[in-house]
Amino acid sequence: MSGRVVLVTNNPRYLSNVTSIDFIDGSSWDVLVKVRDMVHGGCKLLSHPLYGNLRPYQQPFRSAILSLKSDNDYSRVDEYSLTLIEHALSVYRSCLDRLLLRGVLPPATEEDYAFMDMELMKQTLLQYDIFSEKGV
Repeated sequence: MSGRVVLVTNNPRYLSNVTSIDFIDGSSWDVLVKVRDMVHGGCKLLSHPLYGNLRPYQQPFRSAILSLKSDNDYSRVDEYSLTLIEHALSVYRSCLDRLLLRGVLPPATEEDYAFMDMELMKQTLLQYDIFSEKGV
C-alpha cells in the first residue's frame, strides 16, 4: 500500500497499539461523521464502516481505516467510499436515540466491547502495518 493510512476510532484500547490514529473522544456516530468528512476531503475507506454485523445500538465503539489523500490529489472523492459511509450514517441515523455510548456500561462490559472491536479490526490493521501487539 502506498501512501499513509490512519485508523479513526473512539476505542481507547487502540491508543497504545496503533501507530497512525485519529482518536475521537465521542460516540460511534461521531466517528462516522469524521470519516465522512475525511472521505469528502479525498480520503478513501480501506475497511467497511459497518464491519462486524452489529447494530449501532449494540456496540459503543466504531473504527475505520482510511488512506489519506495524496498531496497532489485534492479534488477527487472516492465514490465507493462515499457510498459506504453515507449508507452507514443512514443506518445509524435510524437509531440515534438508542445508540450505546461509552461510559454508560459497567467497566468490564465496556472493556469486552472494546476488545471485540479490536479483534474485528486487527487483521486489517496488521495488513496495513499500523498495529503493534505491545499493549494488548
